[in-house]
Amino acid sequence: MLLLRAFLTARGPSGLRFAHRRALAGATLVKPHSGPPSPPPAPPRPPQKPVPFTMHGFTWHDPYSWMSNLSDSVSMRHMDVYMEQEEKYAEAVMIAADADRLQRKLQIEMAPRMSSDLCSPPVRWGPWLYYRRVEEGKPYPVLCRRKASLQEEFISYNAPSVGFDLTAGKRIEQKLLDYNAESERFGGYSYEELSEVSPDHRFLAYTMYDKEMDSFTLSVRDLASGTLLDKPRADRVANLSWAMDGKALLYTVTNSEKRPHRIFCSMLGSTKDDVLILEESDENAYVNIRNTKDFQFITVNIFSNTSSKVYLINAAEPLNSMTLVWESEPLSNCIIEHHHKILYLFTNAAKGAVLADSHYLLCSRLEASGYRNWEVINFQIRIILFVPRELMKYKVSVAPNSGIVLQLILSARKMIDVGVEVGGIYCLMSTFPFTFSPTITLC
Repeated sequence: MLLLRAFLTARGPSGLRFAHRRALAGATLVKPHSGPPSPPPAPPRPPQKPVPFTMHGFTWHDPYSWMSNLSDSVSMRHMDVYMEQEEKYAEAVMIAADADRLQRKLQIEMAPRMSSDLCSPPVRWGPWLYYRRVEEGKPYPVLCRRKASLQEEFISYNAPSVGFDLTAGKRIEQKLLDYNAESERFGGYSYEELSEVSPDHRFLAYTMYDKEMDSFTLSVRDLASGTLLDKPRADRVANLSWAMDGKALLYTVTNSEKRPHRIFCSMLGSTKDDVLILEESDENAYVNIRNTKDFQFITVNIFSNTSSKVYLINAAEPLNSMTLVWESEPLSNCIIEHHHKILYLFTNAAKGAVLADSHYLLCSRLEASGYRNWEVINFQIRIILFVPRELMKYKVSVAPNSGIVLQLILSARKMIDVGVEVGGIYCLMSTFPFTFSPTITLC
């Protein structure tokens, strides 16, 4: 479904993007010719900066190696210019080839073949089930939700009304955001980068790509009325985080070089200007914000070529000062979560002078002030493997503090540890300490 969403709202090749701009309804397949089509323009030529590479005694020069240097701001500016030239060239070629009719015809043929009941798996959050589905004959999906308590009584997606009274107990879904309507706001193209529902489920903050400005525009929608709020409205938005139980929204914006460097706080319903919380002047530093899973804190990660820092903002008082809770060497991953007045840090930072070969978990009490005495967590995890009979059995090999190795056994040997067969599915349960690298989920 993620692949489906990427297709439905994809940036994709330029050909797909242009096809989306054509309206489905009322399209005229025959267009009068005003004369012979103009010749196609010359293709753009990106700068060539040959770099030698040698391998197995063979040397060659790559003139476009500079395109992979993502950390070079000059190269990335050249890349942006070149990509814009490529896009204009593709559009000019299609026009010169008189392919407008063909594009409309293909879109009209493909749209009805998309299943009208195509729907992403619902994700439960609080009392709601959130999901995206495709309406018949439309190119972009619709973001919807319904009460989780009505799951068994929910029957159809057909003709859902907007703004219905949930307290009346109507067994019907609620449309939150129609990306087809959003495409009309943004020149026939709809791509969403961020989408965050407020903790009280009243608002939806999201960013849509604005092709004319080549940036993402922030909007906040009232989910009860379906209307857009007057503020915040911001361009070049890179991250979002909710605060004050949905009454405030923090967001980061990028500079002209697309480096996230400022954090603003907007009070919903207020006519005052958004408050600048942080501005990072270091040209090599990047700012990122995220909510902890309980929405009690907002973490501010500042990464540079000299260090990685994590600050903590109390979500109940977002305008107060932030607290530095972690600092390590550059290029290390740092994710902080909060649970029952304890901070958990998931990182691969070096332990003293020793480089870490994997991620590990630390904890620190929330009330600790100044320097935090982070402690490494050593614990046991119960692993349950469900293995189909046709895949035979898995062998679990454990090396202390070095991870888990699963080895496929292509014989009918007995399963190691406790193995139970139920309906052709083998279930293996093992308990042992190990270091791990999944996403942290605290229940």
